Amino acid sequence: MKKRPAVFLDRDGTLIHTRPGWYLRSPEQVRLYAGAAQALRLLRRAGYRLVIVSNQSGLARGLLDAKTLSRIHRRMLREFRSRGAALDGIYFCPHHPDDRCRCRKPSTLLARRAMRELGLTLAGSAVVGDKKADVDLGRALGVTSVLVTTGEGRSQIKRWGARLRPTHVAPSLLRAARYILCRS
Repeated sequence: MKKRPAVFLDRDGTLIHTRPGWYLRSPEQVRLYAGAAQALRLLRRAGYRLVIVSNQSGLARGLLDAKTLSRIHRRMLREFRSRGAALDGIYFCPHHPDDRCRCRKPSTLLARRAMRELGLTLAGSAVVGDKKADVDLGRALGVTSVLVTTGEGRSQIKRWGARLRPTHVAPSLLRAARYILCRS
């Protein structure tokens, strides 16, 4: 079986609306960004596998439980399916940032697990997200990193400035997808 490239996607602030310091706590709060489903459809048609890699410290913080997180993910997947888009997998770190676990982004552990389980290759792959951890994940994997200015993207640019160093900055997931497709 031929391995396929992937786009590793952050969830909150990239696919789903969020605000700084705010945690998604129920399925009813899931709101996809405009153009997110279209972006996924474009990437899928081009042969990419689409995988969420997300830090979900709300679990460790006691803001939601695993059952609620599962319901949130089912709702998000249903919203994408209703718009003709699909994801290949969801991989998340449930730990608190202070836990210093091995799976929290920018660690490559979750992305590499997805690669093994889904038959992915890094050749031609990319990471898209709204935080420095996403950019750093792309660098650690040796792939294109696109910072979207949705979610916390703008505040990350202000905070980190030139030290952020994404391959590209895009105003939305749809524009990020178009950039990735132009490079492939």
